[in-house]
Amino acid sequence: LACEHKIDGLAVALTYINGKLTTGATRGDGLRGENITHNLRTVRSIPLSVPKDAPPRFEVRGEVFLPRAGFEKLNRQRAKEGLPLFANPRNAAAGSVRQLDPRITAKRPLDIYIYMLGYAEGKATPSTHREAMEYIKSLGFKINPNNRLLSSIEQVEEYHHTWVERRESLPYEADGIVVKVDLLDLQQQLGSIGHEPRWAIAYKFPAIQGTTH
Repeated sequence: LACEHKIDGLAVALTYINGKLTTGATRGDGLRGENITHNLRTVRSIPLSVPKDAPPRFEVRGEVFLPRAGFEKLNRQRAKEGLPLFANPRNAAAGSVRQLDPRITAKRPLDIYIYMLGYAEGKATPSTHREAMEYIKSLGFKINPNNRLLSSIEQVEEYHHTWVERRESLPYEADGIVVKVDLLDLQQQLGSIGHEPRWAIAYKFPAIQGTTH
């Protein structure tokens, strides 16, 4: 079982052809998304090119997010300029990558973690999710260092509990974990219902409790 943090950002798909980033889009409804290639090119952690031994054509999927520190800095700057503040890092990330002017996007400290290989053509790729993630990392993509491969539901529960306790220490907002079947063949067999995969499940964190005055 592959376990990852469910980062509160904007899901995107990146397509590479002959070693170059050609298209970057929001995930949309799972089939069609919004083309935001020009803006995603300004995110420094997204490679514009990949090594020559990469598949001739492939897609990776990831989450663009605004780290907590970057979010706080952005809101301080907006307050100085008399602009409305962003409600949360997810809204800030989504607003940033949907800017009409890529120069505005480029000024914002966006980051990305890739969470899966969408498809690859022209070259054999790994047979498990974990191996695919290591392969993606070798091509120059950022992978969340908190990802884990676990062997039992008890370990998954422990992983979840650990990050419920430590979520505030993370440099990004996360609202839960995602648990995935590791074998890619089994993922294919399980398939999807609509655009929701049957081989992955989100296990949310409890809502943060606060006292109002």
